[in-house]
Amino acid sequence: MVFVVGSVLTNVLLLLWLRLLRGPLPALITLNYFVCVGLSALLDMPQLAQLQAIGPLSLSVFILLGGLFISVFILTGKGAKELGVGLTGMLTKLSVVLPIGFSALFLGERISLSQGLGLLAGVGAIVAIYAPYLRGSGLRALFRAARLGLLLWLGNGLIDILFKAFEPKWSSLSPLQVPFFIMSVAGLLGTGLHLAQGQAMLLLQRQVWLGALLLGSTNILSIYFYLRGLASLPAVKFFLWNNLGIVLLSGVVGVAYFKEKISWEVGLGYGLGVTAILLTA
Repeated sequence: MVFVVGSVLTNVLLLLWLRLLRGPLPALITLNYFVCVGLSALLDMPQLAQLQAIGPLSLSVFILLGGLFISVFILTGKGAKELGVGLTGMLTKLSVVLPIGFSALFLGERISLSQGLGLLAGVGAIVAIYAPYLRGSGLRALFRAARLGLLLWLGNGLIDILFKAFEPKWSSLSPLQVPFFIMSVAGLLGTGLHLAQGQAMLLLQRQVWLGALLLGSTNILSIYFYLRGLASLPAVKFFLWNNLGIVLLSGVVGVAYFKEKISWEVGLGYGLGVTAILLTA
C-alpha cells in the first residue's frame, strides 16, 4: 500500500509543478527526463548484459514509450494550465478503462457486467466534463478542450496497455532501470525537437534547469512507485486505488488551492469517473 500512496502523491505533485512552474514547457519536460536518467543511473546503473537480455521487441517498445512519455507529459502540462489540475488528473487516470477494454478485445480476457457498465460510465464522464464548454465560446472552445483531453486520455491509456503487456518481459531490469531507458529516449527526442526548431538555447537556461530538477526528481519517484506497485500488487487492485486516489486528490487540490470551479456537469463527470474506475476494477 506504501507504493500506491507514493504513486498518488507524486502524480498529483507532478500536476502541481506543471501548473506552477514558469518557463517554456517543452524545454522543462525535456530536461526533466535528463534529470530522471541521471538519478536512475546514479542509484541503479543498468548493465549492457541486462539490456541485451530484454530482446529487440522490448527495445522497440522502450522507444515507443519514450515518444509517448514526452508527448503525453507536454499535453499534461498544457492540460494542468488550460483545463485545471482536477480535470487533467481525472482524464489521465480515467484511461484505466482502455487497458481493460484492450484486454477484453485483443487478449481474450472476459469482461464482466460491472466492467462493461464501467466503460460506459467512463465515456459518460468524458461527455459530462466537456458540457460547460458548449456555453460561452461554444463549439470552438469545446473542440480545443476535447482535443487536448481526449489525447491525454488515449495517450495515458496506451502507456498503461504497453506496461501491462510488456512488464513481465523486463524482469531482468529493476524498477529504476526501466525508466532509465525509456526516459533516455524521451530526453533525446525532446532535444532533437529543440534542435530542429532552432530553440536549443532554451535547454541551457538556468531557470529551466532549476524547474527541471524539481520536476525530474518527482517524476522518477512516480515511475518507481508505479512499477513497484504494479509488481507487488494485483494489477486490478493497484489500478483501482492508484487511479481513484489521483482523481480524488487532484480534484481536491484543484478546488482548494487553485479555486477551480466545478459546475454541476463537471461534478457529474467526477461522479461518473469515480464510478467507472470502481466498476472497471
